[in-house]
Amino acid sequence: WHQAACPLEIALQMIQKVMSGALPSDMHLDLEMRTKLTRHLEQVTFASNGWTLWTRCFELVKLQRKDISLDTTILDGVLSVYLANETLTLSKCTSYFEIFLAHWKGWQKKVDKGQWEADLRSNHYKIYPRPDMPACDNFFWMLVWIKWLESFHYGRALQLNDFIFPAMSANGVVHPGQPISHDAIQKWINESTAGTGIHGNFSTHCFHRGGAQYCFMFAPVGQRWTLAKVHWWGGWADGEQCDTLFCYLLDELHAYETDYSDALAPISRGADTSLAGEHALARPASTEELHMVHASVTVDVNSLRNDMRSLTGVVAQAACTTVIALQHLDSGPRFANVSECASRTPTPPVGDVCARVKQPVLPRPVVSHSLSTTELSICTSSQKICTTLPISITQASSTQKLPTPGLVIPQVPVSRPNRTTSLKHNSWKEIVEHWLVGDRDRGLTTPLKDWPKHWYQGANRRFTSKYHQRATIALEFINQYESNEAHFLAAYPEAKLGHTQLLKAVNKAHAARGDHISCNK
Repeated sequence: WHQAACPLEIALQMIQKVMSGALPSDMHLDLEMRTKLTRHLEQVTFASNGWTLWTRCFELVKLQRKDISLDTTILDGVLSVYLANETLTLSKCTSYFEIFLAHWKGWQKKVDKGQWEADLRSNHYKIYPRPDMPACDNFFWMLVWIKWLESFHYGRALQLNDFIFPAMSANGVVHPGQPISHDAIQKWINESTAGTGIHGNFSTHCFHRGGAQYCFMFAPVGQRWTLAKVHWWGGWADGEQCDTLFCYLLDELHAYETDYSDALAPISRGADTSLAGEHALARPASTEELHMVHASVTVDVNSLRNDMRSLTGVVAQAACTTVIALQHLDSGPRFANVSECASRTPTPPVGDVCARVKQPVLPRPVVSHSLSTTELSICTSSQKICTTLPISITQASSTQKLPTPGLVIPQVPVSRPNRTTSLKHNSWKEIVEHWLVGDRDRGLTTPLKDWPKHWYQGANRRFTSKYHQRATIALEFINQYESNEAHFLAAYPEAKLGHTQLLKAVNKAHAARGDHISCNK
């Protein structure tokens, strides 16, 4: 579904170019396409990690760069092999990085009980390549996602406190210090299930439960996990073993093994004979089953023979037509241009053409006309090589230039890692702090008062409105009330209602005074 909705291959080729020495600024990428690629890359990376690690949504959104231990020197080589569509060698298949789930539910219970010293590894997960499961390969998607953020959004390496899954505003700006919301994850799930035609309602818990059920009873024969391994990997607390695990696995397995809806099937899956019907995949085929396979193969071979005969006839007819046309061209008059040729060349009757072609013509591939096709050129200045890549998008790509990498104005009230936000009546103080000091934890490394004009104008004009709103509040407090909090709050009781109501009150006061706010330093 992702490949149909968004050309992720474009992002992968861009990352490959950057890893080969090209600069991100050399890529002809506009804001609309970058926003679309970012949203889908973040979605597929989150889904692959949630399904592999069986994390709850509130655990995974809190993941930060400091929670991932990876050696880029080694792993960049593995990623390069991935991007080149080459087969991973055994040494590269054993490469891994480690994820530490600091907010893992079972780990937090052990910390509360003082048992964390007895189990220092239960919330550490080693992530290995899984090229046989590309959609669920969180090793690959995590490395791709980090490279994408660093190269095409931040223009720097991720800092320790940067969230792996940051929130992205409507204008395409990523906020490294603010995690993505639960509602955004749920919207992704609804969108993807609707796009793939899967009916039913699925919550964010589907990754946790679905991953566990797959490893326990739906993985290929020989790769299914024991109950003990499932219990450890899922991070269930000791008290949950009897109820939650039975609900997740054994009750589902019982329903699967007592499902006789396919009792009339030619080949029985025998789900009640062994664990999840495993014997049906491991036992030798019966004589009756071999007869059925032979009959099916015979039909396919005969169909292939007929198609080859039809194709041979079409090729022969095309060759004859070409020879006749060349002979006619040699004996006919010469034309100075194409239009003269078209005007003087008689068009054969349709009936004659149909009469000549006796063989059936193979159908052409169906081309969807619901998506408009544009092209994206990736150029490297050092090598002067341009690669033209097809992109299928629902609308024509815009020509908006990308903003300067790393620029961000944090949202207020400020979001905290524990899924809470600062109090609304303190949001004006955070605005003043962002104006005077900045907020490194949320990506604002330069205070707003020190921003040059081109950081909120021109290609960065998407920051203009928010910048002037913050300046209006901050300068009113600093200049008009000389940073006196008591006088400021007495003049603007609306500050207790949040910065939006405060901004309206300040603008109203400016209009009454006839002031004009100036952001120039």
